[in-house]
Amino acid sequence: MEQPINPPSVQSLNQSVYVLSPRYKKIGLFFLIGPFIGLITILSIYAIFIFVISTSQPEVPSVVVNITRLIFSVIALICVMGILVGIPLGIVYLNKKELVDGSKYDERSGNKELSVIPEEIKGWNWGAAGLTWIWGVYHGVWISLLFFIPLVNIVMVIMLGIKGNEWAWRAQKWESVEKFIVSQRKWRPWGMAFVALMILLQIPFLL
Repeated sequence: MEQPINPPSVQSLNQSVYVLSPRYKKIGLFFLIGPFIGLITILSIYAIFIFVISTSQPEVPSVVVNITRLIFSVIALICVMGILVGIPLGIVYLNKKELVDGSKYDERSGNKELSVIPEEIKGWNWGAAGLTWIWGVYHGVWISLLFFIPLVNIVMVIMLGIKGNEWAWRAQKWESVEKFIVSQRKWRPWGMAFVALMILLQIPFLL
């Protein structure tokens, strides 16, 4: 007697084919921890340097001391900037998911310039416009890093809003158009909040 075939459970039907990537987790930890380790290291070396020159005989020429201090200051500043950038980058990569190998996906996506853009995804992307490079790094849209260039950043906000959906669709494989739209909707409130914040910060300069 044949055994009846049990239908798949609702849980298995709704199970996501996206998983947290160990590779991205390592990158995220590097961005979170690396700049802090760098800053602590450079401050420790600087403290040793100050101790050595204060006890050395004969005295180290002032020119050498000033140049060395300048170099340490520049490196320390880079580490501080690395911390400011590394924290959001680390959070992004720790939460970044990738498609499970062998999973079905919409073959129109993830083919770079050869990708076919569905009509359903065309339109303004608030997440891309507001979160700019943070959104861009998460989706592999590296052109978003142009946001760090003065004046160009204004253009990038507009371009990311207009082209963000298309760029994200081209940059990586998506399970379906529906999953893509749901994903971008999660970014929308944060993007709108940041756009509003940027506008508010500009008001004092316009008065």
